[in-house]
Amino acid sequence: MKSLVALAAGLMLAASTGMVAGVAMPSAVQAQSNDNDYTPLNSRIRRDRQFPTAPLHFVDPAQLGAATRDRGQSMEDQFARCIYDRSNEKALDLLARTDFGFNRFDQIGLANNEVMDRYPIQTCLRRVTRSHQTGARLRYTPASMREWYLQEAYLDAYPDGATWAVAGNVIGERSYPLSANNPAVRSVMDFSDCVVAQSPSAADLFFRTAPGSELESQAISNIVPLLSACIPDGQQLDISPQTLRLWIGESLWHAANNNAPAPAENPQEVQ
Repeated sequence: MKSLVALAAGLMLAASTGMVAGVAMPSAVQAQSNDNDYTPLNSRIRRDRQFPTAPLHFVDPAQLGAATRDRGQSMEDQFARCIYDRSNEKALDLLARTDFGFNRFDQIGLANNEVMDRYPIQTCLRRVTRSHQTGARLRYTPASMREWYLQEAYLDAYPDGATWAVAGNVIGERSYPLSANNPAVRSVMDFSDCVVAQSPSAADLFFRTAPGSELESQAISNIVPLLSACIPDGQQLDISPQTLRLWIGESLWHAANNNAPAPAENPQEVQ
């Protein structure tokens, strides 16, 4: 994997995400590489793509419920839910045609002045501000549109946590509609896919938690060891919880919709 520290810094700016609180993620003693290293059982499956073969632990429903209640109170989450509910098909279409490198509306054939007509931004902003009896100004970007739609599509499809994860399944390779030749995007997605593969339930709970909440702090404590296992040996990643949530959401959505049983090994390939 290329230098994640440099790539992460660049992508945090590109995604226009604010630094909420710095979280330094130490590298593990035996950091995971991005090549075709074998698992301890000599499997040809990449370690950063396969779920644990032991039965997977799913999070306490009470924690999931608490996370859902906390997230549902914020204006931004209510706005995201509104635009998704009013245009599910358009939301899923945008997700299918874009990837984490989505940074210009003309990448999908839209002019900036056409976005408000195509998506229910104004309607939902009025609805949310009216319910909170306040005013608000919204800055939307291609990245934020994808973030909002991906969040709500995932939470809508999987309300009970990472129940889609099957022990031993393998995460399929990604397709990049917009970023096939962008090594920065690919490196960050490789990193976050590695994190999700180790513990889908821990990643899922973190993604659901409200920013700044006590439950988020607990979830970060659980997820830090997963991060260090995916950082190249000798490297250190300094990242905000907000940016990490963005990356993890991308990988949860991909893993939930692109995992399958590991293919049988070819005995002739085993040394």
